[in-house]
Amino acid sequence: MTRLPGLLLFAMLLLGVAALLLGAPLWPSALLGWLATLGLFGRLPRASRRQAGTLFAVGALLWALALLRGTDSALHDALVVNQPLLIMFAGVSFLSMAAPVAGRDDARDGSLIGTLLGAHLFGAAINLSVVFVFGERMQRDGRLERAQTLILGRGFTAAATWSPFFVAMGVALTYVPGLDYLTLLPWGVLTALCLLLLNYVDVIRRPHTPFHGYPIERGALLLPGLLAVAVIVIHALWPGLSIVTIIALVSPLFALLLVPNGQRRERARRQLRDGLPGLTPQFALFLAAGVLSTGLTALTATLSTGALPLVGFGALSAWLTLGVLVLLSFIGVHPLIGIATLAPLIAPLQPDATLLALMFLMSWALGTGSSPLSGSNLAISQRYAVRSRDLLRWNLPYALLGWLTCGAVLGLYALTG
Repeated sequence: MTRLPGLLLFAMLLLGVAALLLGAPLWPSALLGWLATLGLFGRLPRASRRQAGTLFAVGALLWALALLRGTDSALHDALVVNQPLLIMFAGVSFLSMAAPVAGRDDARDGSLIGTLLGAHLFGAAINLSVVFVFGERMQRDGRLERAQTLILGRGFTAAATWSPFFVAMGVALTYVPGLDYLTLLPWGVLTALCLLLLNYVDVIRRPHTPFHGYPIERGALLLPGLLAVAVIVIHALWPGLSIVTIIALVSPLFALLLVPNGQRRERARRQLRDGLPGLTPQFALFLAAGVLSTGLTALTATLSTGALPLVGFGALSAWLTLGVLVLLSFIGVHPLIGIATLAPLIAPLQPDATLLALMFLMSWALGTGSSPLSGSNLAISQRYAVRSRDLLRWNLPYALLGWLTCGAVLGLYALTG
């Protein structure tokens, strides 16, 4: 892979962070993101090209109809609406530089609960990278057993409900205006604890061979711990600074500080050469989803009737919508697509921001954690010889119980929030 896309995306990150800090226009940063993504579009997997191309085509059609109807929305929005999300995503990708080297040099095995919590907390910071960091240490002859697969695949995705370093949180902050992260945080943590408990009970109630887990050292969780504290402290000191901006700013800095000794230059070079360009499948999806969501918003604004046949959006509506989004994830519809489509339709109902965001994050955690077609489960399936049909059979009950549990959390929030 050539260096040019990586350099374009690095420049996009620098320009984007500067624009967010100074309140400057985001279009220069967005232009670099579009150029890098379009330049690599032909090299993307066929499924990614098809999905992004379809979203873009539908979004362009919606924009054409909206413009014909005389919409007041600016076409410029289609190009920049998701740019803060892309800037955050690029910044967070640097955290993989600080991940420990995956290997088998330690003969000890970690416990089941230690591996579950480690995958969750470490995955909250480095996201998908945790699959390979933990998976390479736990695999035997290139395979993961059922218990290992479920602990790893579901454990880290549950962090989508609260971690500011998950792309899911950036999506929620982008598509739910007025969302306050610190108000959302305790409810997201409660949801994650419930999903982790469901996962743990599901695994231990079935007989399995001795569990070979990941040995968690005391210093292993330094990265996620420091990151979480830094975000909360900076947000408290500068409340006018958005969470997305804080994350995009601190992630590369912490990554560089915590890179293992002697590996900083090599890992930075690898990040520019492979890490940033490797984001383009997700970038293509986010950019196309931005065109779709803004086109739908522009068209909806020209219609005199309500966007949805509802008069309000409460806990019951959120729970039923969550079920639809999770169901769609099992047929390959990424939660981002559902969120980008529904957000402009639900907005006229003036929903509670925390309730709506919590539902979106739940759909991400459950959908990506249980669907065999999610990126994380596809990675586990292809790398560690786990059959997709087994993932489907194992995860359907978890998805159903998780949906019911999330419904209880949504109901509790509605009663107390």
